[in-house]
Amino acid sequence: MATTYKTPGVYVEEISIFPPSVAQVETAIPAFIGYTEMAVVDGVDFHAESILKPIKIGSLKEYEFFFGGAPDPTTIQIELKADNTVKSAVVNGKFLLYDSLRMFFSNGGGDCYIVSVGAYSPDPFSDLSAVKTALLAGLATLEKEDLPTLLLIPESVHLAEASAGEVHAAMLAQCNKLQDRFSVLDIVNGDKDATPTADPVAKFRNNVGMNYLKYGATYYPWIKTTLPFKIDYDAIVAGTFSKGGAPVSPVTSLFNSDLVAIIGHLDTDIAAKAAPVALGPITTRPQLVTQAGVIYDAFEAFHDLTFTDSDTADPKSAASLHAKTIAADTPFHKLLKVLYDYVYFSDAANGSVPAGPPWDVPILTLADFGTDFTGYTFAAPTTSSNDIYSDTSTATKAAPFFTALYDKLNALINGFYSELAATRKVRTETLKQIDPVYSGIVAAINKQGVVLPPSGAIVGVYAAVDANRGVWKAPANVSLTAVKGPAVNITSEDQESLNIDTEAGKSVNAIRAFTGKGTLIWGARTLAGNDNEWRYVSVRRFFNMVEESVKKATGIFVFEPNDANTWVKVKAMIDNYLVNLWKAGALAGSTPDKAFFVKVGLGETMTAQDILNGYMIIEIGMAAVRPAEFIVLRFSHKMQEV
Repeated sequence: MATTYKTPGVYVEEISIFPPSVAQVETAIPAFIGYTEMAVVDGVDFHAESILKPIKIGSLKEYEFFFGGAPDPTTIQIELKADNTVKSAVVNGKFLLYDSLRMFFSNGGGDCYIVSVGAYSPDPFSDLSAVKTALLAGLATLEKEDLPTLLLIPESVHLAEASAGEVHAAMLAQCNKLQDRFSVLDIVNGDKDATPTADPVAKFRNNVGMNYLKYGATYYPWIKTTLPFKIDYDAIVAGTFSKGGAPVSPVTSLFNSDLVAIIGHLDTDIAAKAAPVALGPITTRPQLVTQAGVIYDAFEAFHDLTFTDSDTADPKSAASLHAKTIAADTPFHKLLKVLYDYVYFSDAANGSVPAGPPWDVPILTLADFGTDFTGYTFAAPTTSSNDIYSDTSTATKAAPFFTALYDKLNALINGFYSELAATRKVRTETLKQIDPVYSGIVAAINKQGVVLPPSGAIVGVYAAVDANRGVWKAPANVSLTAVKGPAVNITSEDQESLNIDTEAGKSVNAIRAFTGKGTLIWGARTLAGNDNEWRYVSVRRFFNMVEESVKKATGIFVFEPNDANTWVKVKAMIDNYLVNLWKAGALAGSTPDKAFFVKVGLGETMTAQDILNGYMIIEIGMAAVRPAEFIVLRFSHKMQEV
């Protein structure tokens, strides 16, 4: 609408002649669903509050800040020779999310989402039905998130094949519903070779169903990684040890007895720590004395632990506790003296003035404690209104003192137990250095490496290929990083039935080891392996990217006039975007008009009735590049010419 000017002058009008542009969406932001050590975000404990919420992270350090570290192995089986060297070691773990995430970052991954469905402890896998329910609930939370473009649930491999199939089918269904994401599925028992009675690939195909296969891909076999297990003293001594076919105890018969005894004593002390009792209200003299007793009891327990076992005297007697603590002359002992005086020389029943310290020791002053107790004195009992020993009328004045005292107590106790834990860690490290049996076991376990379903590494490769070449490049013939090799060796003949499924058309991509090349992804098909349109992973993910990018870009035209002016802008916007993709090599064709088309308009994509009903219909066709899966070299003899 033209502007009406009422005052003479010069006016500037800026006319927009360029069409809006299409902003390309991210293509490789996976969502990992599984179990984590913890889940504390912004001070909220997701596990304690039963919260399922996707959290975006950008690095392994960020993951560890919110979700904790690696899990302990669930199985350690060590067989020893006669000289106590390791004959064989078997190490397994159930919690796979952390290590799958490590493989994602090792192979080129970046931003991703984490959905923690529970903690490592207590063991959730004792109830597989509950595990399936939890994984499906975690998957459901991702429907509300727009950014994830890849879905993977590595821990689904612990379910029975039928239950895993339900989880996989739900992943594919969500991809079909939202049409902006792609699933990478893992095969139960994918670390095992096929036998006449048990074929993990066949069972996967039987249980995944036939719906929405174009939105998923799977890879076989699992991979042997170079990632070490999280190994510490506790995990090792909890393992199973045998020698000559008979079980042995590492603590009593294998490891250095002196260090083991010290570690055991430290464990006993650490286990003695009790949770602090919360302070109650302090508004009356009896409450003041009661809360002083709470603090004193905690002090007394702490005192008993920190003094030697040979001290058998009554800790509440003047001869043992008070004289000893004053002689030590530390802040802890000074605080303990104040409480001892206050509790055991006060009359809680009538609030009478305490009798006063019975020992000839220096009286504590404010300088002993800093500024926490401003306004209070520690002189001999008087009727002073700020003397905590004798204030009978305003007990609330003493409340800040006791709160500060209580905080100091907790700080002292927590510091002490932190020192115990640090000492224990040093002792276990010393054991590894001086005990050849223990160090040999640690070395043997570290050689094992974690065996993982491949989805974490695969989506890492997706991210790297997308960044370096583009989503239209097939994520295949790419080597995997941090991998020793596939868990099962596959030959070309073995791969034939994986790549082309003549019965149901469900292709399974192979992971193979090649001499001098390493471990490569040697397949690029979706589960819809017989579908001429959606056979390849790169084609499906490329269309996802274009569809989502154009969808978001055209959102600005909602409620715009549905006329030729708008149609021209929309067409120009999409044309420009697709021309750039064609120049980048994403579309096949010698010229843009052979690579794609964009149609919109009355009589072309819409009828007059469509316009009356508010529909703007845009048709986009693209000649997506497809991978050269089979390269045929033809040779023939050439006749000799004179």
